[in-house]
Amino acid sequence: MTTSAVSLTVTVPRGMATVRARLPASRIPTSFAQYLDQVYATARATGLPIDGQNIFVYRETDDPQHELDVQFGVGVTAAFAPNGAVTYAELPVGVAATATHWGDYAKLGETHNAVIAWCRENNRKRTGTRWEVYGHWFDDPAKVRTDVYWLLEP
Repeated sequence: MTTSAVSLTVTVPRGMATVRARLPASRIPTSFAQYLDQVYATARATGLPIDGQNIFVYRETDDPQHELDVQFGVGVTAAFAPNGAVTYAELPVGVAATATHWGDYAKLGETHNAVIAWCRENNRKRTGTRWEVYGHWFDDPAKVRTDVYWLLEP
């Protein structure tokens, strides 16, 4: 596993087909598929213009159980009307600290930790909103790419 150097980027709007959930971070690895399956099923049934790139957006909450508001989604090339639980959303826009994670998803937390450490070292405040953009799957773990973003306060 490797993490690229952390850098700043100005994010731009990007559409997603998403299903929203509220759950503890510990349940995400075992629950995400049930939400993504809904997006892909709707895309097959209705012809949603998905691009096939999975995107998970996490928003911290004030919940004492540490639940996150999560959007499990897939990038789309055009806006669309809601279809059941599947709705159109856009990625947050603003300045974000970002790094690329290469390798096993189980170690993705290391890349998040690198971004958090960079923010602390550079006196940048995080908003509590972060997301992961997953590259396309490869059988070779060294080629598996995930881009991690943390939205920063202005």
